[in-house]
Amino acid sequence: MPVEILARYATNTYVARAKGHKGTASCTESARAAAAALARKLGLDPALLQEQQNDLVSPNKVMVFSHPGEVA
Repeated sequence: MPVEILARYATNTYVARAKGHKGTASCTESARAAAAALARKLGLDPALLQEQQNDLVSPNKVMVFSHPGEVA
């Protein structure tokens, strides 16, 4: 089942959350690094993360990543 991960910039760090899953991950480096950390926590291969086109203009700089949901 595909997993959608949202990474938002807040207070000098990126925080990633996955829709339908508990838990978060954070990183000061980048949104992709935060999403990769969360993917590892969920038992997913972070190399399979794909950044999605975000058509919304958001002041919070939300980045959307998708993962096919295959176990690492």
